[in-house]
Amino acid sequence: MSGTAAATAIPSKTYDADAVKQILKDISTGGQRLEQNEPGSHETLLEQARRLVVALESPVESIYGLLIAEPSRLFAGRMALDLKLFDTLAADNGRPKSVAELAAPRAASPKLVNRVLRHLAATKMLHQTGDEEYAQNEISRFLEKPKLREGIRYVFDAVEPSLNKLPEYLSRTHYQNPGNANDGPFQYAHKTQNYWTWLEQHPRVLQAFQDYLAGVREDRPNFMDPGFYPVKERLVEGLRHDGDAAVFVDVGGGEGHALAEFNEKVPTWTGRLVLQEQEPVVQIAKMQPHASLIELTVHDFFRPQPLKGARAYYMRYILHDWPDEECRTILRHLRDAMEPGYSKILIHECVVADRDAPWQHTALDIYMMALFATQERTEREWRELLSSVGLTITGIWSKGTGNLSLIEAMV
Repeated sequence: MSGTAAATAIPSKTYDADAVKQILKDISTGGQRLEQNEPGSHETLLEQARRLVVALESPVESIYGLLIAEPSRLFAGRMALDLKLFDTLAADNGRPKSVAELAAPRAASPKLVNRVLRHLAATKMLHQTGDEEYAQNEISRFLEKPKLREGIRYVFDAVEPSLNKLPEYLSRTHYQNPGNANDGPFQYAHKTQNYWTWLEQHPRVLQAFQDYLAGVREDRPNFMDPGFYPVKERLVEGLRHDGDAAVFVDVGGGEGHALAEFNEKVPTWTGRLVLQEQEPVVQIAKMQPHASLIELTVHDFFRPQPLKGARAYYMRYILHDWPDEECRTILRHLRDAMEPGYSKILIHECVVADRDAPWQHTALDIYMMALFATQERTEREWRELLSSVGLTITGIWSKGTGNLSLIEAMV
């Protein structure tokens, strides 16, 4: 049998008709709940739609998607960035464009560009409107923005090489759970000593990483949103103004987007907003429109915390970058700076369920293994980590399946 015949001869699946009927009923009910804006209805309906695909798809169809469609989709998305396809599609109010027009910005081969566009259309990232003619859809319109679009560059250039080498790395380590921040899968794949040093040496990828983080932040529920963490009761009420007591510190907070959102969403906050980051990131943060609203300071969280007795020390996606021992060092410096009974550590991260964990958490866990030799943590693991440095979890708040939780801890 030829390769083409083998690829297309997908056996039919005998599916459970009763199960499919029930899922379709659930989807209908879920659609009504979504129209009524019921909390959690969006996530529930997505999960029901995935159940329907699994119920109808044969195992071979599912495996072909894993082996062929998705890897090629990421490659095609990465090529679309280099070929400026998303920008060109958006020009002239998004009117449909020929392959020749889309190839023009890079003087690229129209045949090559058409091959890339065909797969993007087949995987629903844009529309094919005619023979060798394409237009935007909802996904490609969203990718006009540099934020999640740059996530494609970051994942392809930084994450994929590490994932590709992960099986080889695990074989060499006799399949031990990675836990060495200085000698992990990323160092093995990229022939480097340190992830952050490698990013600094690749400024285009570093900027893509920062854009990607900002895009993810916009897409997920914010702990300041109504119905999430009670900011007024837990932070604003009882706020003092002596010394550094009226400070909200974003430790390792990137370009300061979280502080800008805090300034906007918590108008009753009367204290200072302080960003602590490495020098290269602080320089990027200085160019942001919100830079005048916050204090920008250079600080390494592996060194003693200079702001003593602050109201809150906030970390988003920080501790999942580090194995437990490095996390203990970070946390001890914060603990030593905290005022018992007043200061709080706010950890904005995944809390992985012990059973039926959402794919957003399990996928990110594999990413963390490949990038940092670390992990996403369960509630038990969070409690053990924090208690090991003399901190007690005083609450965990969550909103929506697969999103981040906010862990509050005190001395």
